[in-house]
Amino acid sequence: MKNKDYRPRELIKLKSWRYISIIIIISITSIYGMKIYESATNYRGKLSWVIERLKNERSVEFEHNNIYKYGVEGIFQDINKKYTLPNKLYMSNVFELEFNSHGTITSLYTFVYGKNNDGEDKAYLITYDKSKSQDITLRLNGQANFDYNDDKLIDPLIETVNAIPFDKTTSKFNEDKYGLLYYGKRNWGYNTDGIINISEKGKEYYFGEVNIETIGYTVSIFIPGKEQDIIPDRYNLICDSKWSQSCMEPIIRYEEPSMNNQQDIIDGKGQFHLSGKIAYKLDVTDKALGSTFYSLRKTIDGGVNWQVINKNPFNGAIGSLSGMTFMDEQLGFIVANNPSCDSGDLYRTDNGGISFEKIDYSPYEVKLKNGASIVPFDCPGIPYEKGDIIYMLVGQGTDGDYNGNSKALYQSKDKGKTWEYVEEVKK
Repeated sequence: MKNKDYRPRELIKLKSWRYISIIIIISITSIYGMKIYESATNYRGKLSWVIERLKNERSVEFEHNNIYKYGVEGIFQDINKKYTLPNKLYMSNVFELEFNSHGTITSLYTFVYGKNNDGEDKAYLITYDKSKSQDITLRLNGQANFDYNDDKLIDPLIETVNAIPFDKTTSKFNEDKYGLLYYGKRNWGYNTDGIINISEKGKEYYFGEVNIETIGYTVSIFIPGKEQDIIPDRYNLICDSKWSQSCMEPIIRYEEPSMNNQQDIIDGKGQFHLSGKIAYKLDVTDKALGSTFYSLRKTIDGGVNWQVINKNPFNGAIGSLSGMTFMDEQLGFIVANNPSCDSGDLYRTDNGGISFEKIDYSPYEVKLKNGASIVPFDCPGIPYEKGDIIYMLVGQGTDGDYNGNSKALYQSKDKGKTWEYVEEVKK
């Protein structure tokens, strides 16, 4: 009897443990299965990144890795051996690399895009770090703003680098490492520090004080870590290439502000790059009754991510954007003129663009020979800094005809808070 009673009891216990074990296994499987699922879900875990890299990341043998011998064109030649890039490439944000005194490229970063042979938009992240790999890393299927802005063409970079006399530049600096930066076409205002006009044969043209703006597809050679102490060499190419209408001697010209459509914002007047990582961008948010509304964005990682830091920098409608500049990460200016530029306003920020204040400057009154008085200068230009003083040229706009359409030079000795008239200058 004892044996008969014992067996059913043991069977009941055995069955209970089986059920418990099954429940435990199912629970563990569910928990870890969900973790695996979440990890594999786009960008929620390591597995997703592994899958994404396997799908889109490629390695390319970097053979033409000497900038003295092959320029930057060698980079694209090596990539095209394995993966065909679009014939016409545009830069999404910045092209930057470093190289040593022997010309060997040690690091590289750029994000480019273009249309392939089937007319499809394609974007590519190109990176290289010699300390980690001997190969270029190419990430396919990137997401970009495919606006096809000619100010961001890659061709000017390639042609300008081919003309730069690296031996002369590096021997002048005599450093172990160098950097190269390219943002596309840039407006340097009236600051000529480091600007070198160069021909396709490598002949250099320097210029001193000018009263017109310097505009060009600029390639800068600098010393990493010493950007504040040593002025970079900033090369503008003088050429006959089809990619630029501004390739005429000299590569400096003055443009009357006439910002009356969104394309003008794309052309670079609404963007300013303070460094390879930090940049600001004004976006048109609305237009009404001749006025334009903007928001201000900032990036601190070279354009990979942008954050709106001011939804309404001018506290309401303004005319049309003429330009923007930042002296450092806190002090900056934005100029807004109406389309005919017979009036304009200067805005200043000292907190990195979080807020702006409208700055007034006393209009310069001119007395004519007949005794009448006029105020011809009413179209402010973009401020520029020389030493501890900030300068600004105020023009006459499209209706100006006084004294050969001359300009008034103003200066500020307190970082743009107040301004004083200096002199009248010819265009």
